[in-house]
Amino acid sequence: MTHEALLYGSEEEFLAATVPFIRNGLERDEAIHIATTDRNTGWLRAALGGEASRVTLGASSRCYRHPVRALAAMYRTAHRARRNGRRLRIIGEPWWTARTAPEAKEWIRYESLLNSALNDADVTLMCAYDTNAIDQDVLTQVARTHPELVECGQLRHSPVYADPVAFNTECNSSPLPELPAPNLWLKFSRAEQLATLRDFVTSHASKVCPDSQSVEPFVQAVDEIATNAIEHGGGSGVLQVWTGHQSLLCEVSDDCTGLRDPLAGQLPRPPGQVGGCGLWLARQFSDLLELHSDRAGTTVRLHLILH
Repeated sequence: MTHEALLYGSEEEFLAATVPFIRNGLERDEAIHIATTDRNTGWLRAALGGEASRVTLGASSRCYRHPVRALAAMYRTAHRARRNGRRLRIIGEPWWTARTAPEAKEWIRYESLLNSALNDADVTLMCAYDTNAIDQDVLTQVARTHPELVECGQLRHSPVYADPVAFNTECNSSPLPELPAPNLWLKFSRAEQLATLRDFVTSHASKVCPDSQSVEPFVQAVDEIATNAIEHGGGSGVLQVWTGHQSLLCEVSDDCTGLRDPLAGQLPRPPGQVGGCGLWLARQFSDLLELHSDRAGTTVRLHLILH
């Protein structure tokens, strides 16, 4: 896998990097997938002319709605191409407007995790970042999550690139935002209590989101985290709940010794692998999952948001 970040500030800079990248792939008969803004898609269609029909074009607003689901989709796409014996070339541009700080943190984590998830995939990935639209804090993290940078037409190694294990250790240990006192809380210490916990969460989630198609996966996500607290987190935990007008936040915490593997539950599971995927499923089934883990224990926050 090759993972580059394209930093561009104009149409000219964007096309100067992406058009040769695409044409090089076409010459090699590689599968090419692009997910960028509508504006940039228009630029590419005009620049590529008839060659645009040989490229799969998608909208970043559809492909980059949820970091964990996007990671899973990227993993499937890369390994499907590998099974078909065809190298894959991707241009992706996650959108950053209207992201909250916790959401932005998980998208930055997504970029780091790609290096592990696609490590053995036959793929060249270019992630585009418009320097006029992205905060400097995000751009600083881009250099830490991409081994290579393309800027002003030049490709160079990132001098501050961080290994995914080290980067996610840092993410996991960083403090979560402080919250007011919870509306509700529930202690649990036995697997038999999980049915009560599920009913408890279902009752409050249904008030926020009447759509059972959203509530059921979310309740399963909370159940997976509570199960982990019993089986791997010292045998007990505490569920706290915050209710909002169009949102529900469930926090599950334990007082064990924290996660031993900083990538636990972060990466897609290989086909056929069973077990050990509770945290991974919880990440997909909640609208946002935040995590803090250190020697004092692990805290997981799961968000359900009425869209």
